[in-house]
Amino acid sequence: MSNTANWIALLPQHIQDEVTATFKIKHFSDGEHIYRKGESGAGAGQYQILSGTVRLRVIADNGKEATYVIYGEGDCIGFLSAIDNDVRPQDVIAIGEVKVGKILSKDFEQLTEKYPIIYKTLCEHVAYRIREVFNMYEYGLFFNLERRLANQILFLLAFSATNVPNSACQELEFTQEMLASSVGATRQAINKLLKDWSDAGFIEYHYGKIRILDSKPLVKISGVDKMITSQVAVKAIAS
Repeated sequence: MSNTANWIALLPQHIQDEVTATFKIKHFSDGEHIYRKGESGAGAGQYQILSGTVRLRVIADNGKEATYVIYGEGDCIGFLSAIDNDVRPQDVIAIGEVKVGKILSKDFEQLTEKYPIIYKTLCEHVAYRIREVFNMYEYGLFFNLERRLANQILFLLAFSATNVPNSACQELEFTQEMLASSVGATRQAINKLLKDWSDAGFIEYHYGKIRILDSKPLVKISGVDKMITSQVAVKAIAS
C-alpha cells in the first residue's frame, strides 16, 4: 500500500471525484482548532487538507504537550471518528493559514451506501496505519534522541508546504518547543543537537525556522536508506 495519509487517493478516480465533490470548504487561521480532543465524533465529519499544514497534539494532565505529527496538503484527518462515531482522539491545530475540505457525515454515509469499496478501502488503510503504530512504538523505544530528531526533521522536510523539491536549500517553520514535544525531549536537548548540526554545516537555525543545507547527513544519522521510509512510523499514529 502507498505510504500516504490520503485514503481518498486509494479509491478509483471516478469515486474520488464524487467524494471531493461533497467537500464543504473551510478556512482556519494560525492556532485555530480544526477539532479538539474529546469532542463528539458523532456526525462531526472528516477532512482533507487542501492547503497549509496542521499539527496533531495532546496535552497531559500535568500540562505537558506532545505533538504527534504534522500533516500537509492532501492528507486526510478525522476519519476514525467518521467510522466509529467515537470522540476525537487529539487536537488538530492550524499552522499558518489552512484550507480544508470537510466531508459531512450524511454525505459520507450516502457515498458508502453507493460505493461499498469505500469502507473496504478505509479498513485496509486503517490496518496499514495500525501496523505502522507498532513501528512507531519500536522507533520510540530503541532510537536515541539524535536519531529520532533526524527522522522527525526528514519527515517535516518531506511533507512541509514550504519544501521546494530539488532545491539546494530547504526551509522548515517549526519552533524548538514543537520539535521537542514531537520527539519526547526537552527544548534544551533539541537546542544542543541543532547547534551541533549547525556547527557541522548541514543546517542553519534561527527562531522558528530551520534551513537544511544538506539532507544527506540527516539521512545517515536517521539510519535509513530512503528519506521517505523514515516517515512511516511517525506519521502513522494520527488520523
